[in-house]
Amino acid sequence: MSRRILSVALLVAFLAWVGWYVSDNAAAFAPVLEVTWVDVAVLTLAFLAIMVGNGLFIAVVSNAFRIRLAGLEWLSLSLASSFANYFLPFRGGTGIRALYMNRVHRFPVTEFVSTLSVMYLMHVVMNGLLALAGMGMIARNGGPLNLSLMSFFAFIAVAGLAAMLIRFEIRRDFKRFPLAQVVRLVNAWQAVRADRGLVLKLWLLMLAMTLATVWQCRAAFDALSITLPWEGVVVYAAAKNLATLIGLTPGSMGVVELISIYLGNVLGYSTADALSVQALIRAVAIASLLLAGPPALLYLRRRIGSQTPTQASAADA
Repeated sequence: MSRRILSVALLVAFLAWVGWYVSDNAAAFAPVLEVTWVDVAVLTLAFLAIMVGNGLFIAVVSNAFRIRLAGLEWLSLSLASSFANYFLPFRGGTGIRALYMNRVHRFPVTEFVSTLSVMYLMHVVMNGLLALAGMGMIARNGGPLNLSLMSFFAFIAVAGLAAMLIRFEIRRDFKRFPLAQVVRLVNAWQAVRADRGLVLKLWLLMLAMTLATVWQCRAAFDALSITLPWEGVVVYAAAKNLATLIGLTPGSMGVVELISIYLGNVLGYSTADALSVQALIRAVAIASLLLAGPPALLYLRRRIGSQTPTQASAADA
């Protein structure tokens, strides 16, 4: 309950601040009203590409545990979990996915968490490297070099790569954050790294999802006529992806926006630009999920309900 109260308090405080800022700077948000249907269509396609990539990642990593998901299953899991992440506190989508895999495929929650940990680890490494590449291009073109940001991105990329490349298993059972999460990440990666073909597929899917996010951010900046070079968009997209892992609020709302505002000091756009870009991206995502999320949840619920009590009991065991 205390965590939910914290989540709601942070969200309310952020929305109150946004309301105050917009009312004081209404003219700066005028470009939002000039967004065309073509811009919305492009953003929708980019978002759906991310959803498809996420679903395929779920399907491929599940194969490592001998679970094969049909196309409608992995797509519904992707849409339903993203829907829940937006409208439920503290990553409710994770619980929905875990419940479905447990009930329908008798997939133990501990092993499900391993698949999730593999995704998070690759997500961190990919976006850390992407951000470093973008900042390197900015410096090469004569732009500002932010050493603190570069150090942060380098740290998480190197730490993630070390967890992937060093072959070891942590046997001690840590109970507290963050050591428990570190152990889970390391051990999960060790469980799948032996299959090189699988790992290659996962890397390609993670790259595709990351590039789709870059495309999404590029489309949002262009729709609002905000000038930002490609290398700046790359850094922005990578930081946005990393910020979504901080699930303090539904959809990491407020967290992503605050990081976007901070990045404006480095990349050269205003606070109003940061809020406008994120508002446009979120509006398209929420509208898409409101249309596709409920049918996906209904499909998963029916699949869970079709399991006999005996099967459900075996899954729980």
